[in-house]
Amino acid sequence: MPARITRRHALMAISAAALASRAARAAGYPDRTITLVVPYSPGGGTDIAARLVAPELQKILKQTVVVVNKPGAGSIIGVEYVAHAAPDGYTLLFTAGDGMVMDPAMYKSLPYDTNRDFLPITDVVTFPLFVIVKGDSPIKTIKDLVAYIKAHPDKANYASSSSVFWLASELFAQQAGLNATRVQYKGAGNMVSAVLTGEVLFAIASPPPVVGQAKAGAVRILATTAPHRLPAFPDVPTMAEAGVAGVTVVDWSGVWAPAGTSLEIVATLNKAVRQVLAMPEFAEKTARINVTPAGASEADFKKLITSELAMWKGVAEKAHISLTR
Repeated sequence: MPARITRRHALMAISAAALASRAARAAGYPDRTITLVVPYSPGGGTDIAARLVAPELQKILKQTVVVVNKPGAGSIIGVEYVAHAAPDGYTLLFTAGDGMVMDPAMYKSLPYDTNRDFLPITDVVTFPLFVIVKGDSPIKTIKDLVAYIKAHPDKANYASSSSVFWLASELFAQQAGLNATRVQYKGAGNMVSAVLTGEVLFAIASPPPVVGQAKAGAVRILATTAPHRLPAFPDVPTMAEAGVAGVTVVDWSGVWAPAGTSLEIVATLNKAVRQVLAMPEFAEKTARINVTPAGASEADFKKLITSELAMWKGVAEKAHISLTR
């Protein structure tokens, strides 16, 4: 008498077939172009880092790797796009911590969930932030900036794009006892341009779009949010040295895959990206823009995300930031 096929047996068979199919896809991965989605406009630190990683990753994986910018709503539009992408390893998110730990700390709800909708692959680079003003500004120190803001509240505004710059600026304002108006831009490059043209008084921005302008004298760096002075800018004090303690912020950029992506593919990508980060020539390129290669395991990267999400929730609550879309 033939064995009776139950619903449970059928589901087990379907599940086994799905796993076999995913394993087969992972074994042949990659066999076409991989897209790194950067949820900012071109020119910012994360965009530059992605464009340094892409050609080297292409060599290791032996497939074309392209960078596509999808800016808007801070970084939410690009992050949401990848959250809904096919979980096949060909559309990846390359973003800073803002969309993954800061936006969730600031918004009551988002069209994605960091833990539910993504698998962390690895962090790629870390970088400090710089407090900048226009190069010909009479403001020469953080103390000057604080005094100017208090004396001219009508002119106290700052440039911000993604939430890392927003929360870092709010943290500075909290620690210095200031009130300043946020002016939103699409990316870090736009923020620096706003300082250059005098549209805003100051900005806290990432190094890549700042360094060249600072060396040319177009902007003045007042301080770094790093815990120590930077070798390339030995005369730039930390925020604590400049007179405002408690503003230590080290930003980072990393890579994520949509949830449901094969763990074998995630492991392949983690290994490949870490190979790129270990290249001496990559370290040389990142040193020129004052960013540092990272490269955690998937597990350690997940721990970092969890820790920072808790920290930035505290900052957002203290700043009374609770947003809706």
